[in-house]
Amino acid sequence: MEKSKMQQLMDKILSGDRRAFAQGISVIEDRRKGWQELLNEAYKNMNDHALIIGITGPGGAGKSTLTDKIITEYRKLGKKVGVIAVDPSSPFSGGAVLGDRVRMGTHNTDANVFIRSLGSRGCIGGISEGTKRVLYLFKTFDFDVILVESLGVGQDETEITNFVDVTLVALVPGFGDSIQMAKAGIQEIGDIFIVNKSDHPDAELFTNQLKFSFGDMPVEERPPIINTVASEGKGMDELMGAIAAVVPNEYARREEKARRRIHIEIESEVLEKVMDITRDIIVQKAQIVFDSENKITPYDVAAEMIEGISFQEK
Repeated sequence: MEKSKMQQLMDKILSGDRRAFAQGISVIEDRRKGWQELLNEAYKNMNDHALIIGITGPGGAGKSTLTDKIITEYRKLGKKVGVIAVDPSSPFSGGAVLGDRVRMGTHNTDANVFIRSLGSRGCIGGISEGTKRVLYLFKTFDFDVILVESLGVGQDETEITNFVDVTLVALVPGFGDSIQMAKAGIQEIGDIFIVNKSDHPDAELFTNQLKFSFGDMPVEERPPIINTVASEGKGMDELMGAIAAVVPNEYARREEKARRRIHIEIESEVLEKVMDITRDIIVQKAQIVFDSENKITPYDVAAEMIEGISFQEK
């Protein structure tokens, strides 16, 4: 039986064809014809060879600079590195605007580094649906390390932890969003916390505040806090050592994370499909409620719509 175009593309990706790999990412990200078939092929062929590191934190924390330096450190070790960087989307095309090939330009000519910028496509924080899907394709390629740079503070920032092995949270002293994150109970997010731009006058005070926020945790469970000045490469040895130290424990949690990830993926796919089906109907129903002058309520309409959705009970 002749293989489909997507199966043939998957074969090329599995053979290490970078051009086919880039094409596959575009197919999935842009939802081109056959994207679901390719995603299924990626899921079936993915492997657990690569260490996956998520890098999150508010805008202005220097995530891209940190990512650039981490790439450099892993390349010194001879590791092949893949990077998924999420940029703010164009309001017109939905595609990435800034382009991390520019921000991480020192690695452009390195055949053992692959950097792809994805548009956020409406995701206001955390890890987008497109990133999750493309990550499965990255896991079929022969990377030793995959870096996932997220948008930062989102409605469910903890979700990234289910898709990566190690989560790095980058914060900066004297920056409002970083201070708010330090106060907001972010212990569940990160395996390692980075106080970047630690040449700032308030760096020591901010680091102490961050340590204090972990005060209720058992000492052995408190995450390491690493001070860096990524633009100058300062603190990178300490950061790489901290990553190596937490990896064994995080690898032990892979099965637990996989179970949660499957639940998240099924839920998000179903909800997305339901929204696609009902979006226009909801607009029409909302107008009916508005025109009824409170004789019909949104709750009546919602109940009616839910009743009309057929679920097969087992």
